[in-house]
Amino acid sequence: MRSAQCCCARCGWPAAPPRCPYVHILEIITPSGMGGAEAQLITISRGLLDAGDQVTVFCPSSRPIVPYLRDQGIQPITWRTFGKADLHTALRLAVIARRQGVDVIHTHLSTASLLGGIAARLSGKPCVATVHGLTDVRWYKLAHVVVAVSHAVRRHLLAGGLAPERVVVVHNGIRLDRFVPVPAENARRASGRDPATPIVGLFGRLAPEKGQEVALQAWPMVAEQVPAAKLLMVGQGRSMDRIRALVARLNVQDSVELLGYTPRPWELMCACDVVVQPSLREGLSLSAIEAMALERPVVASDVDGLSEVVEHGQTGVLVPSGDAHRLAEAIVTLLRDPELRRRMGAAGRRRAMEQFDSVQQVARLRQLLAATARVVIDEPGAVAPRSDEVPTGSGAATRATDSDGLS
Repeated sequence: MRSAQCCCARCGWPAAPPRCPYVHILEIITPSGMGGAEAQLITISRGLLDAGDQVTVFCPSSRPIVPYLRDQGIQPITWRTFGKADLHTALRLAVIARRQGVDVIHTHLSTASLLGGIAARLSGKPCVATVHGLTDVRWYKLAHVVVAVSHAVRRHLLAGGLAPERVVVVHNGIRLDRFVPVPAENARRASGRDPATPIVGLFGRLAPEKGQEVALQAWPMVAEQVPAAKLLMVGQGRSMDRIRALVARLNVQDSVELLGYTPRPWELMCACDVVVQPSLREGLSLSAIEAMALERPVVASDVDGLSEVVEHGQTGVLVPSGDAHRLAEAIVTLLRDPELRRRMGAAGRRRAMEQFDSVQQVARLRQLLAATARVVIDEPGAVAPRSDEVPTGSGAATRATDSDGLS
């Protein structure tokens, strides 16, 4: 496939760079902060680049993801903040796709998926949309292929009316080289904390559906039975003010630390004895995967997207969603039983390595993106998608013709 070249030096649009030997992917995201989807875009983009693909990232200029992309050597195309009704942005994306010789558009989150789908129709390029949570299905209906990050998300999308042959499961993955287990006492000592202090960690975007308020309601019960314990809450989001107010109302300021967002959560996870994920609903929990990779047992809500990650009684404990008493009981049990923590932690590490390695994830996505773009990757050792991860319908990997796009 030839690259489209800009024929007018005054147009202000970037000309196409030299083509790489594999696929040129336009990654689009419309984040509100830094969470799992944003971390996944960075991991995927870096992995595709390392594999030899060409990646262009498009995102709003005002969002915190921009410096993190640059830290990974990715220079995004930035644009003012845009919303779902912003057809100007969709047109800009279509022109970028055509003039830079993009092979396939890959979107993350609802606004990006709607605008990316419109841009795909305008430019004659195929669109793959990744759905990271249990979100409104209608924003993804313009995509040629939809990637669900878990079987729970796939079931949600099918219930919303998407055709089964268009929806593929590719689990999120993490870079396991970053997650090297160390004893919690050593990590606490290195960070200036008392190595003897039991620590429980709660990591993730602060939002009502993430269940942080349930964890806080459970905390006085934990503190009553394990008085020396501390709770570290790592993340930021729209619930921060509510969380602060609840900490004050429960009078647990002395044992709860609100630490905000960190780009290196694994460093704080290493200091934890137990990691808690009390989500009320969840697509797939990266924090639970990260905790398991660090050999930390996970106490999680028994909801789709968490029960797909945490094996009850093996890598952690699943409790009924929203049940603060059961959550507290599970935390206390693990804090009091170091051998149980060790056994669950070791099992969690094995599961993370077998099921949630970003190397396997990126390899599967490369195969899918290439198939959707009708590009064949001849790469020895590539990991092909499993049979339930390959679109089977004739329309699933169909590329729009140039006659459908811009001239």
